[in-house]
Amino acid sequence: MNAQNITTQSVARHKMLPMALSIAGNLFLWTIGFATMSLARAENKQQHLVQEFQIDRSRGENLQRWVNSGHDTWCRNGKLVAQATLRRIAPEFAGAELEPVSLPTEAKQLGVYKVIYTYHSLDGRTTYRITVVRFPRFLHSACPKSAIVWLPVRSEKITQEFNDGNF
Repeated sequence: MNAQNITTQSVARHKMLPMALSIAGNLFLWTIGFATMSLARAENKQQHLVQEFQIDRSRGENLQRWVNSGHDTWCRNGKLVAQATLRRIAPEFAGAELEPVSLPTEAKQLGVYKVIYTYHSLDGRTTYRITVVRFPRFLHSACPKSAIVWLPVRSEKITQEFNDGNF
């Protein structure tokens, strides 16, 4: 019986070495696979295009008086000003088929006089950030005082590039 036990133990040890090498090899291949996936994801770059809008004080005051007289009262709403700016700079939002209410938006309030609105394209590859401000210097011509017009001062287009054409 001793001869049989020795044979069984030597066979088990003989099978363990290839199994351990197989496990080590698979772990190595998984590690390489994950590293390759990380490199591929890192190659997806973002492009930033920033546009600053110059604000002319006299034109802003003229707009404020125009709105006070009952024209283009939507300029008193920051979200509507941001949407109008978006339609002006973004071709996919310029069409009349998209209702302003259906546009995906996020708002980040940066004080009483500044808001950043973020819009995402329907395909998820492009993000637009529109910054609108109210200038306290127009306060003297605003009627009522809480109706200062919002003006766009900055737009940012962030485009995500994908290598393989998939998300």
